[in-house]
Amino acid sequence: MGTPKSDYTWRSGPGHQLFADAYHRLKGSEWDPWEWALMGQRRCRLVAVRDQLTARGLRRHGVRALAPGNPMMDGLGASADTLPPSGGARRVLLLMGSRSPEAIGNLQRLIEALLRCRQPLEVLAATGGQPGEEAIAAILERLGLERSPLPNGSGAVAAWRHHQRPLRLLLGPGKLADWARAADLAVATAGTATEQVVGLGCPALSLPGPGPQFKAPFARRQSRLLGGAVRVCMNAAELAEGVEHLLADGALRERLGAIGRRRMGPPGGSARIAAAIERELLRAPGQDGTS
Repeated sequence: MGTPKSDYTWRSGPGHQLFADAYHRLKGSEWDPWEWALMGQRRCRLVAVRDQLTARGLRRHGVRALAPGNPMMDGLGASADTLPPSGGARRVLLLMGSRSPEAIGNLQRLIEALLRCRQPLEVLAATGGQPGEEAIAAILERLGLERSPLPNGSGAVAAWRHHQRPLRLLLGPGKLADWARAADLAVATAGTATEQVVGLGCPALSLPGPGPQFKAPFARRQSRLLGGAVRVCMNAAELAEGVEHLLADGALRERLGAIGRRRMGPPGGSARIAAAIERELLRAPGQDGTS
């Protein structure tokens, strides 16, 4: 099940990584020769990858690869929660990642960048199990945000407002899919979550940091994978400028959203992969002429 690897990371997209691009171009695939050897063995009954481009690259090397769909886009249905009116503020989804303590440092850098924006913002911070609310609250209070009344029906668990800047932040564990559909754009220092929101049509700006995961090489690779639907910004000023530019250009947001949806594919991949497993691995002995 090859969801992490895609030939899009070297075949197209913004930016260049000369050594890596040349290496993959020489091979004609994101996958390596020892992987082709394993996948090409008779006992390897099923190879499922995330997109047709990658499957074609593997088939050129004798691997019977299929692209049933990208399971990363499954399970992202909308809930019944509805965000109340934002009062004229533009909505920005924030994805800080889930690995502590890196995620907390990323949150601080993203908020510091958004505080540079001139227009009112409603920041929708969608989180997973980590980092916890206490750690997030400590950073927000350090940056000058104060707790505020929770809007009804938002699905948020907490809300903060900045005491000087026109910025409100809502915290919503498990709200990624709902809030991606409500946001104008996303700011991100995450891996899978960024791919998912871009696949839902929400363009993103990323801000690589000291790591260990979300560093500049990872961010550039992610941007190429997603065809530029996520743009890499190297500092807070560049991210704030990018937010202002994207908020002002609805046509650009639509174009980048369409690229993201194409690169990630539609939902339904999990069911098609399950059907392929049943067909190729679970059929009764002897059905394919073997015992």
